[in-house]
Amino acid sequence: MKSRKDEVTQRYLLLFKLDAFNLLQRIKTRRKEFVDIFAMRRTREHFAWVFASRYDRATIKDLAHCSGETIAALDQYYGLADEMKWYLFQTEDMPNTVEETIFRLTKRLEKLHSTLVLYLDAELSLDEAAGDSVDEALEEGGAFDLKEAEDGGLFSAEGEATAFPEDEEDDGQNHA
Repeated sequence: MKSRKDEVTQRYLLLFKLDAFNLLQRIKTRRKEFVDIFAMRRTREHFAWVFASRYDRATIKDLAHCSGETIAALDQYYGLADEMKWYLFQTEDMPNTVEETIFRLTKRLEKLHSTLVLYLDAELSLDEAAGDSVDEALEEGGAFDLKEAEDGGLFSAEGEATAFPEDEEDDGQNHA
């Protein structure tokens, strides 16, 4: 049987993996659309939604569940996503140049995502090898409600402690 700490770590790793995947998919599938909106309306408001991620709200305590290598991979991946967002909010480039730049940065982001997934999968596999599978560990802890975790637990906007008892004390620091 896995300890509660292992179960929590599995959840964090899985949430980071899902968040990174969802961010990349939003950027890739909506790239033409968000560049077109920028070109036609010269507005930047929609970029905040495209680049939204749970990682932005993750605290140092949340990241402490990951290995050093995974933290470095997360930092590289989300650092490039933040660079893309900053570019889009600050650029005065013409729409064609914006589209080319975002295409190029997206290709780099895909490579960083592949590296990140390797680290996350390795950590998830190591934990599986030490005991139960990820699915079994999540079942042992009961149903895991992602919405509940976002609203009052994992990755809370206020930087509060996670919704798990062993994480009661929180330093309130954010990774950014």
